[in-house]
Amino acid sequence: MLYKVLLILILSTIVFIGASLMVASAQILPQNNSPTTTGSSSPAPVDNPYGIRINEPSKGETIYINGTEYFYSSGKKLSLSGISVADSGNLTGCDVSVVTNNVFPYQPANGTGLLGIKDFSKWSYTFGTKYANLHEGSNKITSKLTCEGGNAKAYYTVNVTGVKSNGTFTELSQTINTDLSALSVEILSPSNGESVHTDSPIEVNGSSNYPQNYDCEVLLSAGKSDGVIAPTSSNDPNFKKTQAKGVNGSLDYRSWSIVLEPGSTNLKNGSQPLTAKLQCYSPFSSVKFANVNVDAILPKPAELKTMDVSIDKAGEGLNQRIIIGTNDAINKDALESATITGTINEQRFSGSSNIDGKYSTNISPSLLESGDTINVSVTVTKEGYKLKKTSTSFEGIPINTETPPTTPRPSTSNDESNSNNEADLADKIFDDVQKQLSEQGINIPLPFG
Repeated sequence: MLYKVLLILILSTIVFIGASLMVASAQILPQNNSPTTTGSSSPAPVDNPYGIRINEPSKGETIYINGTEYFYSSGKKLSLSGISVADSGNLTGCDVSVVTNNVFPYQPANGTGLLGIKDFSKWSYTFGTKYANLHEGSNKITSKLTCEGGNAKAYYTVNVTGVKSNGTFTELSQTINTDLSALSVEILSPSNGESVHTDSPIEVNGSSNYPQNYDCEVLLSAGKSDGVIAPTSSNDPNFKKTQAKGVNGSLDYRSWSIVLEPGSTNLKNGSQPLTAKLQCYSPFSSVKFANVNVDAILPKPAELKTMDVSIDKAGEGLNQRIIIGTNDAINKDALESATITGTINEQRFSGSSNIDGKYSTNISPSLLESGDTINVSVTVTKEGYKLKKTSTSFEGIPINTETPPTTPRPSTSNDESNSNNEADLADKIFDDVQKQLSEQGINIPLPFG
């Protein structure tokens, strides 16, 4: 008996402890307030409040390789630099890192913003002997901005071309510097501060200078590049190739020009930049820039004319309709092809005006039969005119659609009919006799007495 009691106590204790553990476990589970989703639908995209950009080197730039050292065409040692942006304006809680040709791991960059090494609004990275992964041909350099503990990221990539240097790079850089010192580009017209009208073609002329054996061209960008993260002129996607006007033919950009057609630029009202870029490709890659600011004047938008709109009712019975008229408010000319929409009580209608500026639509028979007030609202639009809205009401009169009964003609008896026929016959006889007597000179009134 004692054994059974002890066994029951042990089992009860085990059940109680197990239940307590389940309750405690349920209390520490993370709460998920997100609605349960089914299927393979993906969440709606969210705008990234962060952005990053590589300013140097520019896309497509040539990098000279000397072992594990990399150089620009100017002879300066390669160093990556860029910027980061955030909607909040604060980049101190973020990190920037760099990877080349997908050779991981990412390498940490240095913050160079105004707030110190933790401010990655500006950043830089210099290659060293322990991480040197550029090679001849195309190379991919990717920068990564990481914020919010890794939950927010942004990327930016440039591709550069690796070229193996011949001999010592010191000798090569001296030759390059000698040649590149002669490179220049200039915008001759329009001049700095000159006014230009964006509704007319804008002709831009300029000149450039480079060695005879160089392969170069000149491109031009007009206006600021809004919407691009901290754009630099070398990466501006709005550059357009100019036309070579040099004495040596279609490849001589020592003189150049371009005509900017209306609507083909980013020019806005006020002071706006024109940027010329001399891009040389061989034997060395190099870029030179020239800028002028012009006073861009956008055309004033055309002033919209006004219109008059009338609403009338015509017809009888159940064949009644609403007639809408549209006319120019000044010269009263009818407005053809104006778009007309509106309602008659709950009935919607739409259409366009005819050559007489008119549009008509039938009134619902049920509304006419009810005798309710007829409320008409109209909206009229036409290119070159201000939108016009108007409304009016017509008093309703119930319409009875039942056919009234026909009133029968009173019937006559046979006696009355016969009596009428005899009287008619007697009158005819008297008339004939009277006529014959008159012809014989006898004038006796009939009938007698």
